[in-house]
Parts: sequence; structure tokens; C-alpha cells
Amino acid sequence: MINKDTTGKLNKLPTPFYYYDMEVLAATLSMVKSESGKRGYKVHYAVKANFNPVIMKTIAGYGFGADCVSGNEISHAIECGFAPEDIVFAGVGKNDAEIELGLARDIACFNCESIPELLVINEIAGRMQKKAPVAFRINPNVEAHTLKHITTGTEENKFGIRLDELQMLTDMLPGLENIRFTGIHFHIGSQVTEMSPFRNLCSRVNEVWEWFTDHGFENFSVNVGGGLGINYHEPDQIPDFREYFEVFEKHLDRRIKGMISFELGRSLTAMCGTLISRVLYVKEGVSEKFVILDAGMTDLL
Repeated sequence: MINKDTTGKLNKLPTPFYYYDMEVLAATLSMVKSESGKRGYKVHYAVKANFNPVIMKTIAGYGFGADCVSGNEISHAIECGFAPEDIVFAGVGKNDAEIELGLARDIACFNCESIPELLVINEIAGRMQKKAPVAFRINPNVEAHTLKHITTGTEENKFGIRLDELQMLTDMLPGLENIRFTGIHFHIGSQVTEMSPFRNLCSRVNEVWEWFTDHGFENFSVNVGGGLGINYHEPDQIPDFREYFEVFEKHLDRRIKGMISFELGRSLTAMCGTLISRVLYVKEGVSEKFVILDAGMTDLL
């Protein structure tokens, strides 16, 4: 929240610019660390939410990992203090150079989105004489009840491996000598503000975990993604992380022994950031007034 003293200082600066309240960020990160830590969960920060180096270094200082969707994000995360062994690489469009970078930096895991991608990672890892750590991103066919274009977990979607491909996938694994299976990964979408989609996700995670367990896989990790939304009507309100993590604590199968991890982005950083702009003109319309600012959609993250 911007108080009167801060407003006076900000008025002297040229606009537009981003103002970050580091106390709000610290309060958010402390809450997430406490609520996830008491349950033994691992949190990776989704770098795409905000890659400001000061923000990134602060988050790294709390011991969180990084969830990256490009080679440059991997490099930037390492430069900001994230350990390579705490970095996961997601995204449907990993190119050869980015895969090579991830392997060279010995990152924790590639979240593999398709069988063609898996074959490419296997080939590149063999050429580099590496064993690529891979988690399979499974498309859970769970509706997130959010905007259509940021829904990622329904069946007809570019993201993830379909449930009906699992048998073919595991049948292929023994022949992929340069792949080390580490776990399963899910993500149903962004800006999810209700808990029911996450409860539904838990049910599907349990089914897939049991399927892999029945097929001889043991102690593999489970990454449930992120997507927790924020309240744009009350922008200073920190999300209820206790309720969020409780959903998974209550509804995930208690037999799961591997690491359970999350990929949170917007819900960690959005509350601390404010776009500061100035009013340039007030334009009189027929029945409305138009306030013209020196910031536009190009500036609004």
C-alpha cells in the first residue's frame, strides 16, 4: 500500500514507472515459506510473472526454486541466485539450444510436454553424454473455471501429455537410455480464484500417481503447478496461502512419498507492484469523461 509519505516522494519522479513495496513482498514470501514449509512442500517461483532482478534475488533469498520457460530465464535465474538444482524448465516450445543449456547447467528437471519433445531431449542428452532428468507434464482434463485463453489443463490443449498416451509413454521409457524419470507434473491454468478446481486437480493427480505406482514407479515427485489468482478488486490483499496449501494437504493421497512441489508466480509478486502514471488530459465525451494517462497497455504487466 502506498502511504502519503511515499506518494510525496513518488510525485517527484518521471512517469510511468513501477513501484515495488518490498515490505509487502517480504510479508507474502514469509507467509508462503511458512505455509508450504510446515507441510514439507517445495515452491518454485514462476519467473515469467516478474523477472526484475531485485525481485528475483529477494525470492531466491527465501530459498525458493525457479520455474523457467526459456533458456534466457534459466540463465537469468542463476544470475539472480537460484541454484541450478532448484530450477525446473517448463514450456511446450523448448528449442535445441535451450535444452542444451539446461543440460549443461545441470538443472533439476525438464517438465516434458509431449512425446516428440521427450525424443528430442533423449537425443540431445545422448550427444552430450548426459542423463536428462524429466518429469512428464500430464494434461489432467480438469476445468480451471478461468479465462479460456489461460486455461491449460483441458484435454484438447497444446499443453501436456494426454491421459490416453500414458501407456505408450511408459512403454517407451526403457528404450530411452538418456532419460531419467523424476516425476509427474500438472498445471490447470492461471488466475484461478476458487478452490474447487484445485480439489478436482488433486483427485486426478491421485489417479495418475496411482497409475504410475501400479506400473512399478516408486518415490517420484509430484508437481501440481500453480495458477493461484489474486484479487484485482482488493489489490493489497495477500492471497490465502493457508487455505490453498490446505487443499492439497487434505486431498492429495497421503501415500505419496516423493517431493510435492508448486509453481507460483503472480500470487507471489503482483501485490507488491504498482504501475505509477500521471494524468495528462481529461477529455470530455458525449456522456463520459476520458482520463488520458502517460501509460498504456504496453506498460501494464
